Amino acid sequence: MANHAPYLHLSPARKKAVLMIHGICSTPRHFDFLVSSLPKDVTVYTLLLPGHGGTVKDFGSTSMKAWREETEKALCFLEQEHEELFVVGYSMGTLLALEALPRHPKVKGLLLLNPPFRPWVRWEMAKRSRRFTKGRVNEADPHEAACLNSIGIRLAPKAVSYLRWIPRFLELLLLCRKARKSKQRIGIPCKGFLGKRDELVSMRSEKYLKRLPAEVRISQEAGHFYYPEKDRAWMCEALRELLES
Repeated sequence: MANHAPYLHLSPARKKAVLMIHGICSTPRHFDFLVSSLPKDVTVYTLLLPGHGGTVKDFGSTSMKAWREETEKALCFLEQEHEELFVVGYSMGTLLALEALPRHPKVKGLLLLNPPFRPWVRWEMAKRSRRFTKGRVNEADPHEAACLNSIGIRLAPKAVSYLRWIPRFLELLLLCRKARKSKQRIGIPCKGFLGKRDELVSMRSEKYLKRLPAEVRISQEAGHFYYPEKDRAWMCEALRELLES
């Protein structure tokens, strides 16, 4: 599944670098619109977390430990030759970024998209997931089409294939709980984004973003996967502002 491959653009200047960390079951392609908005003198690295970009079995065979290690390895790689790092996290990627932050003082700004401090699953998402495994999708619904495009795993039709996913989601729930319990305060610029139509993250997550503290944008139309153009424009501008701050 080459379309889910990681992306690395190394700037000759080696001054500023942006690391982008996707969410669970997601793909580096989620960040395509952000990558294309950045100037060429900025290094960009979009991770592909272990177990993603392949099969249902591949995903079931990985672990939160592997995702933490991959995040740490990427940060260490970038900070070796760059003066400043900036991190964009999406969903689970936001929590991996916050967890790693104290070990990496070169990180100077964070953009946190759909952080799942308070996860939940809307009924429409549960029904959608079942349709996807059967190869059915309503592409007229922008939220559903964006959800399908954001999946970084080749789905299987048999429900039994997903039993090995249970530990991965339990690990994610533990990470969410750890983030809520944390007293972490960050001393760098941080911008957060939440959508009122998010299928997987409760709006109660806003409280934890503000506690960091973060500047928070709330979109009335965005979901966990679908961002209207005005929200994409805000994200691109927010990242540029972080790079220039």
